[in-house]
Amino acid sequence: MEFNLSLQANKIKGQFMRKLKFAVFFTVLAAGFLMFPTQSKAQQQEEGFDRNRAFDLYVGDIYYTPKNQAKKSGSKVLDVIAAVVTGEFQQDHDGYADAVRAEIVRGLSQAFRFKVHDRLFIPSSDNSDYALTIDGNIATVTSTAKIFTEEHKDKKGKVTKTTHEDYRAIILFTLTLKDLNGTVINSNTFSVESNEYSSSYWYSSRQTAIQKALSYVSNYVARYYDEVYPLTADIIEVGSDRNNKQKEVYIDLGSAHGLYTDLTFGVYQLTEVNGRTSKHYLGRIRVKEIQGPDVSYCKVVSGGKDIKKCLDNDIPLLIISRH
Repeated sequence: MEFNLSLQANKIKGQFMRKLKFAVFFTVLAAGFLMFPTQSKAQQQEEGFDRNRAFDLYVGDIYYTPKNQAKKSGSKVLDVIAAVVTGEFQQDHDGYADAVRAEIVRGLSQAFRFKVHDRLFIPSSDNSDYALTIDGNIATVTSTAKIFTEEHKDKKGKVTKTTHEDYRAIILFTLTLKDLNGTVINSNTFSVESNEYSSSYWYSSRQTAIQKALSYVSNYVARYYDEVYPLTADIIEVGSDRNNKQKEVYIDLGSAHGLYTDLTFGVYQLTEVNGRTSKHYLGRIRVKEIQGPDVSYCKVVSGGKDIKKCLDNDIPLLIISRH
């Protein structure tokens, strides 16, 4: 009985030390890695430190950039020659600017750590570390038309040729993220194409091609800012293992953080190198079941052997959301 109690006590002690190490490493890493300003130690002690805290994001002007002047005649001639050679003809569609902006805002709203306020007055905030603004410009909404020729042979061997015009589209825009003082934190240019999954795919109408490109905009935006401001997790309980490989884990994120099934997280080992913290990629885990506001069951997709080794030896791990 005394022996069993001793084993249980040692197990509890090991779990406590593991969680303590994780907490220390996350606190050190959060300010630099997640790109938000550092809080004082007093603030952290009084308010608690939430590494996944959401930002109030105030969306400003995202406007279409008009062309300042018409192209010179020489440039127009070159465009015509290029179109004849390639068989591709381009056309701008500034009438879709509002639709592009709407999809951008939708993507920002889908990002894990943004609470979006669209075109609202920016209040003075006592907690400005967690308030941001974003604006930008839409450079172009362009469709490209190309004439294709096909040959058809009938049963008698007679060849007939038919031509048809197909289309694809591209949307270019830039978004700039700033703090409340106007300091630029991040700026990125997005290039969204209708033929996202196949460079050779064309559509039968301009409108279809443009709508297809539009349908990808929100996903591009959400994925990008989820990488800039990812969710980070802690493994709170180990599940089963097999052949010396970890197969299951439980993390401390759930429905309160916007998680969904099949969302993946990268797993990194944390080590100290000359007074600095470095991270080494080990593998991936995938959310399989959301079991509460702050707990989810995950399957280990890759790196199970290295992940188990770290867990068994109380080596701190960093768990970061990824797409």
